Amino acid sequence: MAETPAGGRPGDRPCPCHSGRKYKRCCQPWHQGRPAPSPQALMRSRFSAYALGLVDYIVDTTDPTGPQWGAAPQAWREEILRFCQGTRFRELRLLHHSQDGDEGRVSFRAVLVSGQEQAEMAEDSRFRRVGERWLYHSGERVG
Repeated sequence: MAETPAGGRPGDRPCPCHSGRKYKRCCQPWHQGRPAPSPQALMRSRFSAYALGLVDYIVDTTDPTGPQWGAAPQAWREEILRFCQGTRFRELRLLHHSQDGDEGRVSFRAVLVSGQEQAEMAEDSRFRRVGERWLYHSGERVG
């Protein structure tokens, strides 16, 4: 159930990352190609990308050296798309973030709805900066 931000022109709508900011002033610039400036900005933009069904963005911001990288690219893209289409991304809370040089971590909690089932997940995510771009490397479920 990939969502379009509700109301008005797309950029003027609330950002799907639940930051309280307009999409055009939050995740849209990263979705349009500008590199996210920090691990937490990348975390928010990836959550929004899942909510909006932006499969290419999710793939492009995943570290190829990490365990999430799909060995069968087309099947991986289709799996991401099915997840996006079957899920509503209700809430994102960043709990903690840190950065040390080209390594970063973001701990978050997210509320997702699939069908009639609501689930909360928590993860400690690891990010790596390659050149000027932050990439999602891996995550460990917590709680």
